[in-house]
Amino acid sequence: MSELHTQLSVGKRNFIFSLLFLAWLVDSLTLFGMNVAIIPISKELHLTQTQSGLVISSFWLSSALMTLLAGWASDKFGSRKIIVIAVFMISLFSLLTGMIGSFMAILAIRFILGLGDGGLPTGSGVAITEIFKKDVRARAKSMLLAAQLIGGVLALYLAGLIADTWGWRTMFYIIGGVGLIVTLLLFKFYNPPKLIKQQATAAESSNGRPMKELYKSSFLWMLVVMYFCSSTVHWGFSSWLPSYLEQTRNLNLREVGSLAMIPQACGLIAAIITGFLIDKALAGKEKIIVLIGAIVSGLCLYMMFNASSIQLAISFQSIFSIGDSAISMAILAIPLKYVSQKIIGSFLGMMYFASGMAGFIAPTAMGALIDGFGGSFQAAFFFLIGALVIVVICAIFYRIPSKNSSLIDHA
Repeated sequence: MSELHTQLSVGKRNFIFSLLFLAWLVDSLTLFGMNVAIIPISKELHLTQTQSGLVISSFWLSSALMTLLAGWASDKFGSRKIIVIAVFMISLFSLLTGMIGSFMAILAIRFILGLGDGGLPTGSGVAITEIFKKDVRARAKSMLLAAQLIGGVLALYLAGLIADTWGWRTMFYIIGGVGLIVTLLLFKFYNPPKLIKQQATAAESSNGRPMKELYKSSFLWMLVVMYFCSSTVHWGFSSWLPSYLEQTRNLNLREVGSLAMIPQACGLIAAIITGFLIDKALAGKEKIIVLIGAIVSGLCLYMMFNASSIQLAISFQSIFSIGDSAISMAILAIPLKYVSQKIIGSFLGMMYFASGMAGFIAPTAMGALIDGFGGSFQAAFFFLIGALVIVVICAIFYRIPSKNSSLIDHA
């Protein structure tokens, strides 16, 4: 199959990618905004810590389930339809989040919103392979991860400011409105190259050797386990960080938003730098990045919890975020750089399914641990450290399949 990216001019390629960047920005605003908004929501609806964790987790359950379908659909139909529908659902149900009045209502709304979120990462992964050459795909992915982290920085700061000034409902009205505008832009202008040819290729491969080999591959399952555990740490930490700062460090909403954005900003810088290094100086050394990132992140989690001051805690959080972003970037770069174009959507779908299930399990599990230990966050932090230990073990044994594997594109 000829490379799809060769049909695009540089200007057209950058324009299409900028639309993807906006889509990820909107998604991360509603995702990370909830991590701050859950504080006043819990007070207004009288939620326990476990119920608060369920509100965050309901989003991730549906997101995880949708990634499997979105992976298959992206391989079959291309990325455009998946991405446009996903951003529309994210925007509409972000708007509706501001209208809820009960625990069951917010569970239902966030569950449906997660269906949209589940389509965006997988569709975007396929879009990267449609648009970019292999030697720049890690950089492209790092920029989308940067969009998520930029959205996280903005959401943490603006959510605290808006919720404290006008109320948390106004925050979701604004995010939903902006998202609908982005949806219109995507519908009108987002047209990745040679969609018809990709559809034929995916259909031809659906009964071929790569798909049969995919689910038997230890390579896939090793990456799935690594990504599940690293995502458990990432989403568990980011979900409960604002509540941790508010409850254990006695900060108000504005202070929570302002301080929580510092680690996010560090993670943003780390993601961009890691993406460039993986395509350049550290090409083929993804395992080393994962190992170092996991060890550093685990140590910083332990030291953050035991920090004697808020300044030290934020410093350790920032270093943790650098390691956390490096892990995610390295793991996600592996399929983008090595896996066959014919099955990349299904491969990424499995990985994002694992990430979504981690997002579902981690916030609820941490909420239950916090409730079970009388409001202490200690057991919850050790839960995250345990997940990082598994990442280290998997990274030690991970390896790229041999050249005779039909999963791998060695061209």
